[in-house]
Amino acid sequence: MEESLFDEMKRYVAFDDEDAANLQALGKALEPAFPEIAERFYQRVSAHPAAAAILTEARADGTQFKRAVQRWMEGFFVGPYDSEHVRQVSLIGKAHVRVRLPQQYMITAMNVVRTELTQAAYHLGQPDPARAVLSLNKILDLELAVMLDSYRETYSHQVRQTERQRMERRLEEVSHLANVGELAASLAHEIKNPLAGISGAIQVIGSVLEPDDPRREIISEILSQIDRLDRTARDLLIYARPKPPSRTPKNLGKVIERTVKFLRQGPALHDIPIRCRGLDCGASARIDESQIEQVISNLVLNAAHACEEGGEVSISLWANRDNRYIEIADTGCGMTRESVERAFEPFFTTKVKGTGLGLAICKRIVEAHNGRITIDSVEGKGTQVRIQLLG
Repeated sequence: MEESLFDEMKRYVAFDDEDAANLQALGKALEPAFPEIAERFYQRVSAHPAAAAILTEARADGTQFKRAVQRWMEGFFVGPYDSEHVRQVSLIGKAHVRVRLPQQYMITAMNVVRTELTQAAYHLGQPDPARAVLSLNKILDLELAVMLDSYRETYSHQVRQTERQRMERRLEEVSHLANVGELAASLAHEIKNPLAGISGAIQVIGSVLEPDDPRREIISEILSQIDRLDRTARDLLIYARPKPPSRTPKNLGKVIERTVKFLRQGPALHDIPIRCRGLDCGASARIDESQIEQVISNLVLNAAHACEEGGEVSISLWANRDNRYIEIADTGCGMTRESVERAFEPFFTTKVKGTGLGLAICKRIVEAHNGRITIDSVEGKGTQVRIQLLG
């Protein structure tokens, strides 16, 4: 605690030179009783199981403990109440933190000392003990405030340390992902052209085979795996080297309708019903049509893959004055809390196949449109992904 703050607190409790003089006089009168007060204080602390356990864990010797209490009492009776006094009291508070003494024990222990000293002051038989006790209560309140501030300073330092370490780890992760992304993009770029050549060659080979040739099935599987590699390479390029959106006003209902119509032609949606709501609401937004189509396509395919037999996918569109909302929901297997929290991390996936870039790409595209994408999921019941776009 800074001395300026301590001075402000002294003004707040009206601690002045008269109080300092009262404490010095009271301290001289009480000094013979300090050892007895320290003994009773130690006995009170030792009798409390939790407090005694803390002393044992800290390996606090009883004799040393009682001497420390006596030195502390001598200090706040003698003064002066300046920066050095604040520093000494702060060290006591930091020692409490170091031995992991809970604040409530420190506060209640202070009350024990206050009670013992007050009783001793009244037993001295001085003409006006109330004035001395008032000064005593002021200094004890100030001492308690300084010790509590030591807790705050220590905890604040620990929080800053933790945040700094977390930030450093995050920066390392981001740097690592950036390097991986650049490497992946370079590899993807190098892979795409040979893949196209391989695909063309395989198709030429397949074209000369008879319709009933059993090797046609092998050719078909090779082409399927080439398509899979091509999609992976394309995802890596899109994520590592995103293009800024070229935005124009578009009717979102028609964009969704056209995307779903195309997806229905693929095998993933053959047995999964898709229910659309609100596509005729007339909601429009300034978007890059091809990028938003990609987002919708990725989310609908994810929803379909999550559904088992009897499940369904729903797409809802609605709008208010400022925002447009697209929600894609499924009645599938749902996601764990950890999966929801990590869903948008690049390369994170719970699927056997896939790069884990689909949702990361969706998030990047939506945010490039100044929008927001969120996931709500219940394990075993389904998932809802909501996109919010500006009108």
